[in-house]
Amino acid sequence: MAATGLPMRALDYLKAVREEVRRVTWPTWDDLRRSTVVIIIVVIIIGIIIGIMDFLFAQLFVEFLPRLFG
Repeated sequence: MAATGLPMRALDYLKAVREEVRRVTWPTWDDLRRSTVVIIIVVIIIGIIIGIMDFLFAQLFVEFLPRLFG
């Protein structure tokens, strides 16, 4: 009896998932393209900021502090 219960519950679950996916409001291609461009630009900006911070901290810890205490 348990063998038929699990497959039926799995089937019911998949049917519910299918119904839910049909109710989703999917973005248009223009919205998707626009969002992708914004995300790429933000990632590039954050990468540049992290790169600048890495350079500054490297200069601080490798160049400046040893001169200060050495």
